[in-house]
Amino acid sequence: MLDTEKVQIYKNLSLKLFSSDECNSSNYVYIFRKLLLLKEKNNLKTTLKNIQKLLSFTENIFSSNAVAEAFLYFCLKGAATAWILQYELKMPEATSYRALKRLRVLNIVKPAVKVSKIRNSKGGPRPTVWAMEWASTEEISNALRLHFRTLSPKYRVAEKVAQTILDEYINKRNTQEISYKEILIQIKELRIPFKTPDIAHLAAQYLNEIGIKVWR
Repeated sequence: MLDTEKVQIYKNLSLKLFSSDECNSSNYVYIFRKLLLLKEKNNLKTTLKNIQKLLSFTENIFSSNAVAEAFLYFCLKGAATAWILQYELKMPEATSYRALKRLRVLNIVKPAVKVSKIRNSKGGPRPTVWAMEWASTEEISNALRLHFRTLSPKYRVAEKVAQTILDEYINKRNTQEISYKEILIQIKELRIPFKTPDIAHLAAQYLNEIGIKVWR
């Protein structure tokens, strides 16, 4: 993001936030979303840096680190469940519900769809996918898929494996690509208690999603 673009967006943000006594949530949600997604080709590292720069500012707005983190996550992804916030942001269960309640009161997020119950799951209310007003159908569908994926023990193991490959193999080589065969080799060395092809497929999918090219 160019410095001039940052300055102009921050000026616009200040005007929207402080021009009246009433907080116009739709305006500042739109501006924060622009800040996070101004460059669609940003990789995960760049996006995370943008989030870190905005986090202290949003903490001042909401007077809560958890609400600020949840808000920025919604700006970036459009939709999420309470479980997704817990998993992605390492947020305690009670904290995730408090953050969602605050965002709902501010009309920043609204219920989009109820999540289907998993077979043989315990009783209790069905989880809700919460979404920003202009979240796309694709963003809501992505939240649904992520909710179910992150409940899977295989997916959670594959994500840890992918992060290990990223830290110990890809980053050390200073590259943005890896072959599927190399992923299989790395997984075999880790001796995972699941079938190697299953974990390799999920790990490759995760690496693709964060901008790593996987050659088949």
